[in-house]
Amino acid sequence: MNRKTLITIGVGAMAVICSCSDMASLGSVAGITKSSSSALTTTEITAGLKEALNLGVKAGVKYLGTTGGYYNDLAYRIGLPDEAVVITKNIAKLPGGQTLVNKVVRNINEAASDAAAQATPIFTSAITSMTIDDARSILMGNKMAATTYFKTKTKPGLKTLFGGYINNSINKKIVGDVSAQSSWNTLTSNWNEVATTTVGKVAGLTTVNTNLKDYLTDKAVDGLYKKVGEKEMAIRSDASQRTSALLKKVFGH
Repeated sequence: MNRKTLITIGVGAMAVICSCSDMASLGSVAGITKSSSSALTTTEITAGLKEALNLGVKAGVKYLGTTGGYYNDLAYRIGLPDEAVVITKNIAKLPGGQTLVNKVVRNINEAASDAAAQATPIFTSAITSMTIDDARSILMGNKMAATTYFKTKTKPGLKTLFGGYINNSINKKIVGDVSAQSSWNTLTSNWNEVATTTVGKVAGLTTVNTNLKDYLTDKAVDGLYKKVGEKEMAIRSDASQRTSALLKKVFGH
């Protein structure tokens, strides 16, 4: 007797419900019609997933890996940590303070774009190494299974890559002898000194201990995953985005 299992898969915000006739064939994917699902093989499903992911990476890198890629889009622009808002507000009141903050933020975002432009090989390696078993795990997993797979395969390498660019950026002197890192260190150390005084404690002030490099690296990498996910969602929901016979067969309605 055949069993039907509802399976949700997703990359980032994408979710696809597919119906499987048995575990071996992996069943139908996304909007595949009942008449075409029986013609799909596990090899085709795996190849379709790889092609969709490759297109997602290409789109993400192209968008974010150019000058202004992160900075010019408010949905992706990387700002300073939330806990530093009170500090940046204060420095903005000083002569040239806001200009310094703006330059630090822009410099950080451009470093992220430099890194994104170099990220394709890391993603490609993860996609190329995807096996039928990997595809089965994604299809049979929860709605974040594909994202989890992708991050597991690429995040360490991406964090190393982005971290190098971010580190160079925040240590580059942008105003006289001041770099983003040194200005951050000055801001936080001065703030923390006040926060730990008796007056500061009574006022409920808390210290700021964010590692700027790690924070910004995570933000940059997460932004790239988000952009890749948007392309994947488009492929699954918009027929015009399926630019090959394989994508039309695997994701077709």
